[in-house]
Amino acid sequence: MPAGHRLSRRVEALVLPILEGADALVYALVGVVFLLAAFGMLVYSVLSFPANLAEQGFPLAVIILINDLLLVMIITEVLRTVLSYLSEKGSSLRPFLFIAAISATRRILAIGAQMSLSQERVDAGQFQQAMLDLTVNAGIILAIGVALFLLTRRGASDPEPDQPH
Repeated sequence: MPAGHRLSRRVEALVLPILEGADALVYALVGVVFLLAAFGMLVYSVLSFPANLAEQGFPLAVIILINDLLLVMIITEVLRTVLSYLSEKGSSLRPFLFIAAISATRRILAIGAQMSLSQERVDAGQFQQAMLDLTVNAGIILAIGVALFLLTRRGASDPEPDQPH
């Protein structure tokens, strides 16, 4: 084995564990920040509900609460992705599909709330844009559902391939 190749192997053996440890530390810190963000948003959602109820009325206050709670779910799914990376040293497609489905659901709820609680009459262009947006988001949710079904059908006998970072 040439001397240059041996030196390269030694440097790799020395540097790689340090970089992997630093990578794990950064991911752990990001995970803690996500956890704090999820708790903060959850507390904010619950505490702001009475004020929203008084100012906006029951239907809009509930929609705002659901929207906020779905955001908490998105944050926790991202946290789950970080935890999965730390424990398995790889990432998975499944959490990202859940995040996308929750995000599309949030958008559908926002459009529905905007359309149903709109004080002024919606013109044809706005209505058409809202229906297109709803259709696209519903299609996204359907596609994600199919993808999750196919991933689940693949089963435990054929584990999900993880891509190390």
